[in-house]
Amino acid sequence: MSNWNWTRIGLHVVFWLVYLPINAVLSCVIRGKTLEEEFFVSLIGEAYSLPVKLVFVYFIFYYVIPLYLERSKIWQLVSLLVLSFVVATILYRLEIAWIYFPINNPDVMVQIFSFKGMMLTVFDLFITLAAAITVKLLRMHYKSLEFEQELIREKLQSELNFLRAQTNPHFLFNTLNNLYVLARKKSDKTADAIMMLSKIMRFVLYECRAPRIAVGDEAKVIQDYIELEKLRYNKRLHVDYLESLDNPHTPIAPLLLLPFVENSFKHGASGTTGDVEIHIQLTLREHELSFSVKNTVDNDFELPANGNNGGGIGLKNVQRQLDLLYPGQYTLTTGRENGFFEAGLNIRLTEN
Repeated sequence: MSNWNWTRIGLHVVFWLVYLPINAVLSCVIRGKTLEEEFFVSLIGEAYSLPVKLVFVYFIFYYVIPLYLERSKIWQLVSLLVLSFVVATILYRLEIAWIYFPINNPDVMVQIFSFKGMMLTVFDLFITLAAAITVKLLRMHYKSLEFEQELIREKLQSELNFLRAQTNPHFLFNTLNNLYVLARKKSDKTADAIMMLSKIMRFVLYECRAPRIAVGDEAKVIQDYIELEKLRYNKRLHVDYLESLDNPHTPIAPLLLLPFVENSFKHGASGTTGDVEIHIQLTLREHELSFSVKNTVDNDFELPANGNNGGGIGLKNVQRQLDLLYPGQYTLTTGRENGFFEAGLNIRLTEN
């Protein structure tokens, strides 16, 4: 008893409670009677015939219809449908003649197998079955839509997890290259760089597991990454970082901003031989986040297609994450002007 689906049972009860008065109204219309005259009489008649209809409908639902799934038994299905209608019609007529009228109107004599009475009974059974099947098909349709939406959500979540799984090793690979350069120079800053990398990787591996983090935390890891890069490039690198957050606790998807900064060092500092300027500005006002990164580039620098850096992960990965996480809520622009490459991102951040 505890395993019964009481919600489903309740929905079935509601269906029949709604069906009875509606069919009573239909019965009055067919017989040309007003509701004031015949509604309660028809309602009582429907209540008497309900047991036959219940057996008929649920036999069709749970025994006959499942056979339709086995195409080799199509004739058995048709035969059972016809037989069900015949048996239900006879039981319906017997119930009227032997139970309903003797109790409610004993002076009336009913011809059990009259043609008109049989046709009205078949029509009544057909309407009942059609109504029940329509409700069931609608319910199956909505369950199918829910299942389809769930599959889409799971697919998108899998894709998002894959994109993030790409981001972490990609970031680690680039940072290890920086340590490699410092190690080859036998720089005294190598130990400090390893400590900074450890701090950043702790953030990437653990804190970024959450679906959302605080904007302030994302900004902090950007600053740590900038300090790490400064150890490598020394005086030829000038980084201008401006930050203005009205609410640092506003949630944002993790590691959406850091790839822009990483990209600027890759194409700016690593991709040029002279002095390098990188300008980073992060602003948050009333859930409107604005983030821009500008870096100097050589004259022969080619603008990456779709933000993708020559076949690497680059900004294309970030753009796909934005499509999944903030559809219709962001704008992403890239361009080159006056010796600078600039990437700009604007997102409408919500609490959910």
